[in-house]
Amino acid sequence: MPKLVDHDERRTTIIQTTWEIIASHGMENATMRDIAAACGYAGPGVIGHYFPNKDALLLASYELICQRTNERIDRAVMQKTGLRALLAMCLEIIPAEELTRTEARVAVAFWQRAQTDSKLRAVGAATLGQWRARMLSYLSQAQVAGEAADSIRVDQVVDELLNVMMGLHITSMLDPQQMSESGQRRLLRAMIDALQVP
Repeated sequence: MPKLVDHDERRTTIIQTTWEIIASHGMENATMRDIAAACGYAGPGVIGHYFPNKDALLLASYELICQRTNERIDRAVMQKTGLRALLAMCLEIIPAEELTRTEARVAVAFWQRAQTDSKLRAVGAATLGQWRARMLSYLSQAQVAGEAADSIRVDQVVDELLNVMMGLHITSMLDPQQMSESGQRRLLRAMIDALQVP
């Protein structure tokens, strides 16, 4: 009897292997042949059943990183509101643990490629837009609850937080000693603590 193949699981395995190769060797060195070999396949033909070309595989890989980050945010936030929800969300975006560090190295590679790839750029822009809307909501909740001052410009604060978090993807990779995991968390906590009404 032929072995049953879980196609969703195989597809995810291919994507995760792609992440690992990009994180360790760079996007340009992530060939379909190398990805197939790392997955244990004799050649790239099996990958072709799921992704017709490298561009399709890279797009799916970026989409899954964004999806996984959003799933972690959902679990971290749960019933939290206001500044607690904002902090919980931000801590899931920064590369402050092994998994998110790997994802950050991959994401930075995607950002570079997105300069000339409109589909990748659209995925990144949509994700940032979702995060921005969610963060605006949490900070507005904090103002209504009296946690944060009414004088705070909500849109400006959210833009600052987003840009700091995206910057941490780069600085933590270039100088992990200076911008350690604990250092990243302290920075974000300080920024969000500063929003509280004294």
